[in-house]
Amino acid sequence: MMQFIFFGVSVIVILFGHAVLWYFLTRLFLLTSVPAQISVAIIISLLFASVILSSYLIHKWDNPFTRWYYMFSGFWIGLGLNLLLIALLIVIIKLVFNLFGWYIPETYFKIFFIAAGLLISIIGVYRAVAPRVVEYEVKIKDLPDTWNNKVVVQISDIHLGPVYRQNSFYRLLARVNDLKPEAVFITGDLFDGMESDFSWLNHPLNLLEAPKGVYYGFGNHDLYLGFDRVISLLKGNKIEILDNRLETIDGLQIIGINYSFDNDFNLEKSILDQSGYSEKLPSILLFHAPKNVPLAKSAGIDLQLSGHTHDGQLWPFNFIAKWAHQGYSYGFFQEGDFNLIVSSGVGSWGPPMRTAARSEIVKIILKKK
Repeated sequence: MMQFIFFGVSVIVILFGHAVLWYFLTRLFLLTSVPAQISVAIIISLLFASVILSSYLIHKWDNPFTRWYYMFSGFWIGLGLNLLLIALLIVIIKLVFNLFGWYIPETYFKIFFIAAGLLISIIGVYRAVAPRVVEYEVKIKDLPDTWNNKVVVQISDIHLGPVYRQNSFYRLLARVNDLKPEAVFITGDLFDGMESDFSWLNHPLNLLEAPKGVYYGFGNHDLYLGFDRVISLLKGNKIEILDNRLETIDGLQIIGINYSFDNDFNLEKSILDQSGYSEKLPSILLFHAPKNVPLAKSAGIDLQLSGHTHDGQLWPFNFIAKWAHQGYSYGFFQEGDFNLIVSSGVGSWGPPMRTAARSEIVKIILKKK
């Protein structure tokens, strides 16, 4: 039900955005004739329809045409948002210049509108497809010597599906191996959530070189695809699927808690219900969303690894993400013995573009406190 509500609200917001963009285009480019305004309205309407149609087609059929159509429509959504923001900036600039009696030729505004929108969008695509490596040093009390000074890697929100496929995934795995991790933690949304052509997914995670293992916890998009479907796709990969369970590796507890759609979900109870969990032993919690943070702290977790937020992905949604997650939308947080890392993720959802936060691989150096 919530997905249908979200979809309905999204359609209304996108439709309104297209209407505002049409209004600004007709004013900026002085399209006063009815035929010109109708022509722009038809183009804008077709672009809006493409967003809906491409989403429908990619859910029904996964082939090169539907994938490229879906990516084009996603790029348009990102470009459209950037154009609206540039339009708002132009309105502000005009108001300020009018206030002081200054003058700029309208041609400059037109060039700025198109050039800035395209430039920001192209840079956003690059920031989405070229992840950087972010490094943190995390101190954990009573960390076993076998983990001390070791590198572990967190990757999150990869979103394998119609956009992120074989080439990008294999490049990601190669970059993770370059970091020589002791262990790799995948904190949810490995899959985008829609049924796609995964015939290429032939045990790629076996390429990861991590002596102490590869561990994975379910995110919301993984569950959209389906629990059993994900298990089937990962069969044969050397990966520990932590389906609400715990593994103790060389004295370090690694706990995976599935994403929960329940607003009353009790994270502390779920952690404490894990077989053999002990607050006295050091622990790493893989929990896709950075919510229920106080409960993780009270349960005695030493390090929580999360993703989910994409840090808003597109500016200015990073501010909304920060508000929605009580400040825990991105970065490294230390509160006493509790540590939390929220990754902006590797892939993207919807528009294949990032203007708020670049995609990233998280390198963590574990230290005994």
